[in-house]
This record gives sequence, structure tokens and C-alpha cells, in this order.
Amino acid sequence: MRYVLEGEWSGYTSAQTRVCHRTVITDPSYLKGLTSIRFTDGTTLDLVVRKCTPREKVLVVNGYTSLIDKCVAKGVDSVDALYAKESQ
Repeated sequence: MRYVLEGEWSGYTSAQTRVCHRTVITDPSYLKGLTSIRFTDGTTLDLVVRKCTPREKVLVVNGYTSLIDKCVAKGVDSVDALYAKESQ
């Protein structure tokens, strides 16, 4: 089964919200309950997982792959907490 992981940046205003990350994953449980990542400026990257439809071609946008992977690995949901964990 394939799933699409989409990350939508909240923006500074509602007019600025946009999808800035999209990848195909096979196991949605790897996110371990991570639903959003908070940036230092107060904006968020909201993560949504959905099933791929059969033969769906997904336009991949690798905007925040490493950030998402680091947050999952460290068990944090903000960039500040990630910096604190990495500096230890």
C-alpha cells in the first residue's frame, strides 16, 4: 500500500498557506503521531497522510524531507526542540 505524505505550510496569513512537501511513503506509522512541526517564527508545517489511489501519479515535492525525518527520529514537534536535542 502506498500513502502520500503532504506538508502544508501555514504561512503568516491564511492567503499564504501552500503545500511545500509531498512524498510517497509505504508505512504511515513511521511518523509516530507527528501531525505538525512548529517553526521558530510561529508558522507550522501541518502533515497529512492519505492513501494513494490506484495508478495515481504523485508530484513529489521534497521540501522538508530531512526536517521531518530528524523530528521523527528525535521525537520532537518543533524546530526549537530539535535544536535543543541536537545540541545535547
